[in-house]
Amino acid sequence: MDSYEFPTDLPDDTNDGADGSAGTLRWTATIVVLTTMFLALFNAHTLTGWAEDLPPGPAVVKVVAAANTWEQATADLGLGSGHARMHKAWTRLERKGWSGEGDVQMAQR
Repeated sequence: MDSYEFPTDLPDDTNDGADGSAGTLRWTATIVVLTTMFLALFNAHTLTGWAEDLPPGPAVVKVVAAANTWEQATADLGLGSGHARMHKAWTRLERKGWSGEGDVQMAQR
């Protein structure tokens, strides 16, 4: 047994080489690609924010235009509605205020 146990059981990759690293790399790459696709679909507004924060330049103008187009396309499909609902609920909670807004009394020991 190794001194380090991986928290997820990965399949045995005996066909991928002596140490099985190709299969592990493929698994990791798959997770990264799926996560990137998920974020691109359901969190497109952050891509626009990132693009707008880049230093100005001719290439950045194209990146911002592409990000805006992508954000609009996902919004037209309703893919960003989950984030919008969550943000609206959070804003409502922030405006509501908390019951303990008065002076804080420190406990005496």
